[in-house]
Amino acid sequence: MRIAEAAPRTWLLATLAGWALCLWLLALFGMAGSIDRLDEDASLLRPLPGAFEPLPERLGALQQYAEPASRPLFTDDRRPQPFLIDPMAEAGDGGGAFDFVLTSVLRTPSLEMVILQPTDGGRSIGVKVGDAVDGLSNWSLASISSRTAVFNGPDGEMTLELRQFDGVGGEPPTRMSVGASPDPGTAGVRSAMSVPPASANAGPNASAAASSAPTPAVTDANGMPVPQVTEGVAPETTPAARTSPDQVEAIRRRIEERRARLREQAQQNNQTP
Repeated sequence: MRIAEAAPRTWLLATLAGWALCLWLLALFGMAGSIDRLDEDASLLRPLPGAFEPLPERLGALQQYAEPASRPLFTDDRRPQPFLIDPMAEAGDGGGAFDFVLTSVLRTPSLEMVILQPTDGGRSIGVKVGDAVDGLSNWSLASISSRTAVFNGPDGEMTLELRQFDGVGGEPPTRMSVGASPDPGTAGVRSAMSVPPASANAGPNASAAASSAPTPAVTDANGMPVPQVTEGVAPETTPAARTSPDQVEAIRRRIEERRARLREQAQQNNQTP
């Protein structure tokens, strides 16, 4: 009854134990004890491969390949084209004419360099002190000052002066609007500037005529006459004379405001398509 009720796991363990017991008994009776190595048989040995014979030379003499040189493969017309391995070889190891203009000088505690531009125009290049000029390896920057730079080259030292604007070129001045009315604050200043000064070398007759001639009236921003000061006569202490610095400041302020308005009008006219 108990054997019939045994679980599958019990049957599996019993099977493994039986096989182990059989193998142990076979080992006791000498299983696998009569296995020996076979005798050496020379007929079973394979012969080693022999040395490879040298193949005939594939490449021929150089004269056989003259056709690709006379008719290049990578040109449109299959004709030889002149070329240079080193583009700077014609100039003699990085040489050439040193034709630059000094446009900027930069001096800081950690960096000293200049900016050069070709005389005929082109891309600007920067050169540090001790470095060679880009494209001219035999020219190097020796030293710089506030407005000069010294270069060393095959011809010796060359000093370049900082370029200054000569008034040629540049953008044209901003055109003012035609219909702009003059600022009333500038009328007094313009009238004062239009008065010719008295000549110091004039004779007594000329000075007498000048004193008898009427002096043009000078007005301020409000249209009020400004008192004139004559030599040898003390000016009158009037309220207008006492406030003359304030009037001058007001005139200057109005001129600046007028200029600002004119700039804004010019910018608006330029932005309008």
